[in-house]
Amino acid sequence: GAAAGGGAADAEAEEEEGNVVATADQLTKGLEGAEEEVGAAEQMMGINGDSDSPRRSQRESDPAAARLLGLQSSQVVMYVPGQGVRPYPFSRVFDGKCEQDKVYDLCARPAVLSCLNGFNACVLAYGQTGSGKTHSCFGPQGTLEGATEVAGQSGIVVRALSEALEAAQMLEESSKLSPTPVTTKLAAQYVEIYNDQVTDLLTGEVCDVRRAGGALAGAVECPVESLDGAMRLLRAGQVRKRFAATAMNDRSSRAHTVFILQVRQTRGDSLVNATLHLVDLAGSERLKKSKAEGKRKTEAVGINKSLMVLGKVIAALVEGKSHVPYLETKLTTLLKGALGGASRTTALICCRQDDAQADETLQALRFGERCSLVTNAVQSVAASSASEALAAIDSTLKATLASMESLRNRGKSHLSGTGRGVK
Repeated sequence: GAAAGGGAADAEAEEEEGNVVATADQLTKGLEGAEEEVGAAEQMMGINGDSDSPRRSQRESDPAAARLLGLQSSQVVMYVPGQGVRPYPFSRVFDGKCEQDKVYDLCARPAVLSCLNGFNACVLAYGQTGSGKTHSCFGPQGTLEGATEVAGQSGIVVRALSEALEAAQMLEESSKLSPTPVTTKLAAQYVEIYNDQVTDLLTGEVCDVRRAGGALAGAVECPVESLDGAMRLLRAGQVRKRFAATAMNDRSSRAHTVFILQVRQTRGDSLVNATLHLVDLAGSERLKKSKAEGKRKTEAVGINKSLMVLGKVIAALVEGKSHVPYLETKLTTLLKGALGGASRTTALICCRQDDAQADETLQALRFGERCSLVTNAVQSVAASSASEALAAIDSTLKATLASMESLRNRGKSHLSGTGRGVK
């Protein structure tokens, strides 16, 4: 289990559906001092402060340039060159002083509850470098260190894990006397996508995304049985994340990070599986503003390319095109189900309020507006009874054996897929 002391550190990991199953103890062994080492290295590099605290840049006042005019409860008002005053409507609008719990309650909590009720869900944080995506998802720098419970500055991921664990326990207890008792098992995967390469943040090993279906291949899946165990997993992943200083942000995320929570429920004789994707996208940035050079420049180009493909996917969905370019990047392949499938998806658009970043703010608002035009067909997923599942497996086995027998009768038993020696 994910609780402290759950499983020996040298126990053999199990494999399930192409992914390794491991405990929090196994995954965090040897990382006890890693957080301190990372903190010391960052101090030497001059990387300090909030993970999303921007280095303010200035530009001369230009009445013809884009600028933020005001925030209202359900819209952002911008001045757009060539269009004039332009409102951008959203379900909710928060200012920079909004508390973390309010952002979670109004943006992410419905997704968590949907997942617990058997529906796929996703929360996607999008915006320019330094706009508050990582702050919203994981909290300010240092929030996870030593934490064992939800704090005031805890981000969406921690709060989602806490609520999922509490709800699962309450659901089991309240249904004990019911004719259809409910048991809930939670499991987590945590990856980053850097220059279109997927890395498991729980092990540091390279993994991949299956082109058919978008599931992770070769990534560790860890049971989540307590918030303490879940926090240890998040800290282990935090140590392995890629950060770098740019002119736009002291501690810029250089990769997309995706935390995946699998919710598997048994309701009497029925089996229900649902998936919650919590996505912290790498920040979009303009090279002339970020002043990225060398490796940082290559990273920025890769980040912008994957975000461009994400924009193409959203545009294709809005326009109802027959071809949607999900497979152009690992990010969009992984999020295929969340973007255009049976999922309740929330886009959290993070923006800067200063005039110097108004062009990037405008671009982020336009992306959010396009996202709001995508319609997903939310439906309960993978719900079946145990008897139906076994019947489907038996049917598949019979069809496979019949196909193998047919090949043997036609003298094709030399083929590798015929299973020579099987009787």
